[in-house]
Amino acid sequence: MTVNDDAIVWAFDGHDGRDEGLAALLGFYQSHLAQLLPEDSDDPFERIVAGMSDDPTETMRSHPRLARLFPPALADERASGEFWRNTVGDQARARLTAAEAVQADLASWEGYIPVRLAAIGDWAKTLGGLRLFWYAELAGTDRLAQPSEEAIEANPALVDLVEWLGFLLEDLMESRDVCAEEGHSLDPGQFRVRGHGGRD
Repeated sequence: MTVNDDAIVWAFDGHDGRDEGLAALLGFYQSHLAQLLPEDSDDPFERIVAGMSDDPTETMRSHPRLARLFPPALADERASGEFWRNTVGDQARARLTAAEAVQADLASWEGYIPVRLAAIGDWAKTLGGLRLFWYAELAGTDRLAQPSEEAIEANPALVDLVEWLGFLLEDLMESRDVCAEEGHSLDPGQFRVRGHGGRD
């Protein structure tokens, strides 16, 4: 069975400040991703020139959290550098766009935040990106690196955060699959628009 893009296939539990907590994490994440983009300009020509001349590779590689988001696609260092120069900006924009969509959902609803099938990609990209972003603090930037016992013991709160983000991502995908298999949507009436007693 199938569901349409408007079907609600997951809900983020934003109670007890979890919505504000996730929004704060996203704001920090977005501010770092924005460092990989050329400065905005009202002049279209200046935007084109900035996009052609800007190389975000060094900024990305010098920041452990950002580097974890953009692992080298090629074994050869020179080839990887060229790949990064050509793709990091576009990837950063895609991650920022997804994060903005999640922020909009968080700002629109109280308590449980409904996630429609059409928005699953944005939520999955954002939760996965956040998890990698903070996982770098434990394991470093290498794609296959695992955190040491010392790092785990020294950062219990960070371990909890990474595990929570992983749980959210897994729950999101499982709920989507169940809704798709059974062909149903969560009840729209159970969600509250922010500032209203119930959904309009």
